[in-house]
Amino acid sequence: MRLRRITCRVAVLSVAVISALALSIVASSDASTSATPPNSTSLFSVSRILKLDTDGSNPSIVAAGNDSMFVIGTFDHVNHTTDDLIRVDLRTWRIAAAARFPNETSVALGDGALWWATGQNAFKIPAPDYGRTLLKIDPTSLRRLRSFVLPDRTLLVTVAGTSLWVATPTMLFKLDPESGRVLVKFLLGFSPIEMLPSRQGKYLDVLGSSGSKEFVTAYDATSGRRIVQCLLPGATGGPLVTTARGVWVATDNLNNKTATARYYQGDGLVTSAARGGYPFDTSLYLGFGVIWLVDSGGQGSTECLAQSTGHVRARGGPLGVGYGSVAAYAGRTYLLFDHDLTDYFLRVTPTKSCS
Repeated sequence: MRLRRITCRVAVLSVAVISALALSIVASSDASTSATPPNSTSLFSVSRILKLDTDGSNPSIVAAGNDSMFVIGTFDHVNHTTDDLIRVDLRTWRIAAAARFPNETSVALGDGALWWATGQNAFKIPAPDYGRTLLKIDPTSLRRLRSFVLPDRTLLVTVAGTSLWVATPTMLFKLDPESGRVLVKFLLGFSPIEMLPSRQGKYLDVLGSSGSKEFVTAYDATSGRRIVQCLLPGATGGPLVTTARGVWVATDNLNNKTATARYYQGDGLVTSAARGGYPFDTSLYLGFGVIWLVDSGGQGSTECLAQSTGHVRARGGPLGVGYGSVAAYAGRTYLLFDHDLTDYFLRVTPTKSCS
């Protein structure tokens, strides 16, 4: 099956740089007490701060690469059908580009582009071609380069090695990044929740659900061949974290209202570590040699865990932010922090315990 190509028919707000948007969020500052997470000195020290917004934009870090960090949010408007995308230049510590696109369901960086899935109309929010559009975006200027339309809503997108994969509610597609031509396609047999590359791009790990059951399925990133599927002991309370040897995921226990972080290791995804007693909505993020554990509700503590055993190396205060709050890139750690309804983008230096 070949994808239909669209050029100017899809109406999207994809101006390369929206100067008014950039100006509204470009306030920069040095580290200060007011913008430093409390009780966090056991985890890290703050070295740089970029102030993003003052009206509760709830931003999220969606990608890192090319000396840039990519953050989405709704920074200066209350239009619920669009999201703002900004590129933070990590060398100049400034917002280098900003653009506005339809509500996203997933963003990925790879194959020389940012990929933006628009399947948000699952929540009755208007989207191009009923949420079936995948946008190809220039990662420097944030200009929309191409638009590809799939047979169903584009829920998830990722780049594993050199392969561009898109998940719809029922199918998984491998696409040619230049033409949008479908190279591989197959039925998933479950509803996809999250999708990430693993093992240096060798595998494609997909978190999914069927009825009341959730599981992680590993596929060959080139052919799409299914390798293994691992049943999870509950609903997921946070994103997947893929490491060189396995997958971390947090699941919720509805009986005692807690979450447990588990590590599934090897080609068989065998449970090798678990830590419980955390709040619902606990999120996990990959660091350098550690796993960062964050309460997305903004109330519970923040921890850094040993990557292979889950042992707590250090514990600090809450960050006050939600999904997509921590990222590691080029040997440095970045995070989002909320203080008095203002969002800050921070570069931090992990303590010896967390590095």
